[in-house]
Amino acid sequence: MRKSINLFIISTCLLLAACSTNTIRPTKSESALMTDVVTPEALLLDVGVNIFEPNITKQKSKDLGGYTGILEAEANYMPFRLMETLQNSGNWGVVRIIPNRQSEMDVWVDGKIIKSNGALLELEITVSDASNSQWYNKRYKQKVGAAAYNINSNKKEPFQNLYNEIANDMLLFYRKLNPEKITNIRAISQLQFARRFSPVAFDDYVETDNKGRLIIKRLPATNDPLLQRINSVRERDHLFVDTLQDYYANFTRQMNEPYFEWRRAYYEEGEALREVRSQATKRLVGGVLAVLAGVLAQGSDSPVTRTAGEIGILAGGVAVASGIHKQEEAKIHVETLQEISASLDAEIKPYTVNLEERTVTLTGSVTEQYAQWRAVLSEIYRAETGGI
Repeated sequence: MRKSINLFIISTCLLLAACSTNTIRPTKSESALMTDVVTPEALLLDVGVNIFEPNITKQKSKDLGGYTGILEAEANYMPFRLMETLQNSGNWGVVRIIPNRQSEMDVWVDGKIIKSNGALLELEITVSDASNSQWYNKRYKQKVGAAAYNINSNKKEPFQNLYNEIANDMLLFYRKLNPEKITNIRAISQLQFARRFSPVAFDDYVETDNKGRLIIKRLPATNDPLLQRINSVRERDHLFVDTLQDYYANFTRQMNEPYFEWRRAYYEEGEALREVRSQATKRLVGGVLAVLAGVLAQGSDSPVTRTAGEIGILAGGVAVASGIHKQEEAKIHVETLQEISASLDAEIKPYTVNLEERTVTLTGSVTEQYAQWRAVLSEIYRAETGGI
């Protein structure tokens, strides 16, 4: 009996002495691959990056105190970072952000934010092409440590390696395509744009197979006057898309510093929050066990054991009180995160971009302006073709 009590007291003391360990998060290093040969322009595919799906859950909203604007901002910020990475690699034609796929492109990148907390970024990426063929669907994950937010880092993107990995996977898949497949993807993209404006004239050029993929049945003549007019309309669409990229560039520039600081604070506060919660749990559990061990020790015949038990009761009471204090400290960290989220939410609200085309002013969000622009393009097409 004495031996069991002594062992219980020793194990309790070890539990009380246990302290939290520091987790070292490795940062995977990966550079974006660049083609060492010049790719003919006819074989360069244009890439559209859709706005990512934000991870707005009840729990996430609760953690951020209801400040979900930061989550929506991330869904616009991350596609721009990926777009920049793809564009700077020199492996593609034009790479543009196009919300809700509102303009035809050769290749599409759709993303969903699985987790983003300053220490970890996890994205689900789906890449497909204009023929509705899916290249791949994959989850990307990167963890970073405090070094990623070091004061000497010049506020570089902490998760750039993740974007590089996406770009490299896309390039590796692209390199497997033969020239005929690439040419077909470009042609389908062009025909889909034409069919949007003149479905009667261009509906017969492309068909859908039993797997939902688009297949070219035949091609219009290169000197087809209607196709030439539609190509002219498409050039204007490209100019509009290019203009709206300035919106995302300005948005990213405005967001860059506060978002970096928010992620740094989120990382630091998150680490501190996990630390104090761990300590609180250990101290509460250890304190209760210490009190229990002390009570059991009072039934021992050994004065030494009884004395140790009294000390255990006192130590357990202190540990329980300390655990409760740590829980209160955790609440303070949560409030700090809420304040940070609120301040950033106020700094990154989108602004209105006015574009004039045929005396038409486009207002509202970028997505709303895209929708308005599609109507303007239809007016331009009807005016130039007489509604053919």
